[in-house]
Amino acid sequence: MTDKIKRISGGQANVYLIRGQKGSILIDAGISRYRKKIARVCSDASVKLIVLTHGHFDHCQNAAYLSENLNCPVGIGKEDAAMLFEGEKRKVYGKGIWSSFYAGVSNWSIRHNKIEPVRPDVILEEGMSLAKYGVEAAVVSLPGHTKGSIGILLKDGTLFVGDAMQNVFSPSVTWCYEDRESALRSVEVIKAIKAEKICYGHGKESDTLIDDGRR
Repeated sequence: MTDKIKRISGGQANVYLIRGQKGSILIDAGISRYRKKIARVCSDASVKLIVLTHGHFDHCQNAAYLSENLNCPVGIGKEDAAMLFEGEKRKVYGKGIWSSFYAGVSNWSIRHNKIEPVRPDVILEEGMSLAKYGVEAAVVSLPGHTKGSIGILLKDGTLFVGDAMQNVFSPSVTWCYEDRESALRSVEVIKAIKAEKICYGHGKESDTLIDDGRR
């Protein structure tokens, strides 16, 4: 990773602080017990936007708190906005024994964890530039894990994929999804970008895609 990118543990998922020349963005927000830690790390970074890759609690639970603490807006994909400000909960699914088990655990967690409501100020759409928020980057649509899942591609070739893929054992398609075919197509989008570095919602960054994602 370049020096301008800092990966922060947000509990079950990664949070990324990206510093630009004219400000910073925060990708995802982590779970509630990590809120003060994340706020402290970001306190001197001039965060101008919190980017949520999708609407699940482990990525969004601190969005309202951090938005107020850092005095910055929140952005999310249109299809996931209601998960953030209305508490909408949608099931995920899996195929096969492991994926189905993981989906079941995920659904339990989704049902039993709340997100403090916050209405997004910014709707993130395919190709949208984030330059006005201080970072040379663009939004990439990566639906499948959720309908509104997005990624962020930096000008230097670093790609943040949220939960469209993960790198727990090796890079692979998300283990659970709202729509499997969309999830597989998003893996193909990620491959086609040929990113210099890929950063995941779960797991460490990688510079290669080993798994073909066919789970």
